Amino acid sequence: MKRYNLALLLICSIVGNIAAQKAYVLPSPTDANSEITLFIDMNQSEDGIQNNGLSAILDAFPDTTVYLWTWNPSGPAAGNGDWDNSAEHQLMTKVGPKLYSMTFVPTEYYGVDGPQLFSRGISCLAKLKNGYPVEGFNFEAKSEDIHIDIIPQLCAARICIFPELREPDDFLTITYDNTKEVLYEGLQGMGDDDCYLYLLGKVDAFTSYEYAPASEVFQFPELKMESIGEGKFRTTIIPEDFFAGILGEGEALSEIWYYIVREGFDYPPGPPPFEIISLLDCE
Repeated sequence: MKRYNLALLLICSIVGNIAAQKAYVLPSPTDANSEITLFIDMNQSEDGIQNNGLSAILDAFPDTTVYLWTWNPSGPAAGNGDWDNSAEHQLMTKVGPKLYSMTFVPTEYYGVDGPQLFSRGISCLAKLKNGYPVEGFNFEAKSEDIHIDIIPQLCAARICIFPELREPDDFLTITYDNTKEVLYEGLQGMGDDDCYLYLLGKVDAFTSYEYAPASEVFQFPELKMESIGEGKFRTTIIPEDFFAGILGEGEALSEIWYYIVREGFDYPPGPPPFEIISLLDCE
């Protein structure tokens, strides 16, 4: 079932009602290396869930400043400050009644890479500069803990791999945009039946298996990439299953090495231009 979780998450994010969420990011799907805006809607908060009482405080004092406190996918690179004295760079912008936002580039703000952001998501809460209880109000001056799943933006490069993180028994999709082919003139202008893959399964630094010799790739229909229109081609495999009849007993894939192949085209002399897909071992 894990193979379908990311796709299901994407569907739910698209059809879900953003306005009913305690927190969300825009744009979504998200580019980890571009600016996003994180919103926290305190109208959706319920005081008392986790010793939190910020909603009632904001009802009484709507102009009180609110700060972001976050710990996933890591703590902010510049820090949160102290619980009783939040750092000023964590100050959120009020964009509506009890609705607050902060804009940042995730990889810079958190000091993580894209896969870490997408696998861990964002965990955060809203608080006053001093998050301890306010006289006359129950609980601490904070929201409950909030988690936001971050959906990766679909890749627009020459070759895109989905998902960002994958195990050998996950569905793995390779998409090739032939209109972005600038490296090799002989690969440009492919027809619907022209695009194939050479695949090499790596077990370790010393053990690898080619699915088929490069000169014989065109004899294997499963190595043909499907045209999806507008010059794009795609193939989806489960690496573990794809190489099941080739791997030795007890061996497991650690990487997939591949490159684009077209009948009648030969790459220039030298090592082939392999692309490498790492596979996780989460056992």
